Amino acid sequence: MKKAVFLVIALSLVLSQVCVADSIWKEGASTSPYSTQKTYKVGDIVYVLIVESTSALSQAGTDTRVKDELSASFTHTIDSLASFLPTDASVNPKVDNKYEGTGKTTRGTKITARIAARVTRVLTNGNIKVVGKHLVEVNDEEQEIIVSGVVRSKDINQANAVYSYQVANAKIVVRGTGVIAEAEQPGWFTRIVNWLF
Repeated sequence: MKKAVFLVIALSLVLSQVCVADSIWKEGASTSPYSTQKTYKVGDIVYVLIVESTSALSQAGTDTRVKDELSASFTHTIDSLASFLPTDASVNPKVDNKYEGTGKTTRGTKITARIAARVTRVLTNGNIKVVGKHLVEVNDEEQEIIVSGVVRSKDINQANAVYSYQVANAKIVVRGTGVIAEAEQPGWFTRIVNWLF
């Protein structure tokens, strides 16, 4: 009988301890204990996957015509030059210059790039501002890609990457430099003739 009473008392004490124990999950916690979302700080690297396509067409045409007819009539009044020039000698110089230049540049760019961007600021709501720059040089042609914007931490996948269309206030700049053919530029001789006439 005494053993039964002892067991009842011991069991009651154990149950009372379980009931007053604190839970390991806090209701006020901002994230789940099972969440894999990473918190970022200034200087961290996030990859931005850019999938953009652009196209541009620039066309220019130049058509220059110079046609001058110069006519001069000299009346011989010096007897000593009579044997060389007729009395009514006339000179009719004619300059006919034609230049046609056309230039057409078509640029179509499809950007598929993976750029490492650096976190420059962490906002109070957990969003992050990122800035990334990538420079490629091939055959004396340079192409620079700059991307910046605001990213939500939850949009960053397990590979630590985010697509460009998920970047808020995204600014993607593509700059290209290199040799451009001077198709519409006349030669020096043509320029001199155009200047004279």
